[in-house]
Amino acid sequence: MIMLSKESLNLLKSCLIKHRPDLLEVIETKEIVEVDEDLGNELRDAVSDELLTVGFDGDMPNKTGLRLEIQLQKPY
Repeated sequence: MIMLSKESLNLLKSCLIKHRPDLLEVIETKEIVEVDEDLGNELRDAVSDELLTVGFDGDMPNKTGLRLEIQLQKPY
């Protein structure tokens, strides 16, 4: 289990479903998961992929993009 707000956890989950379903177990387990640098980078990569896919209207981030940018700053 990763300690995030419900909103942040749901956003991360939606990114993982689309881009890294193999990492879903990290956020679905009831056990505490130690997130090392490599795992943190993999989680951020999934969020980055979603940002690039749906987060921009032209050159400017849209509402979803702004939420994803905040998510990328989370210390996993």
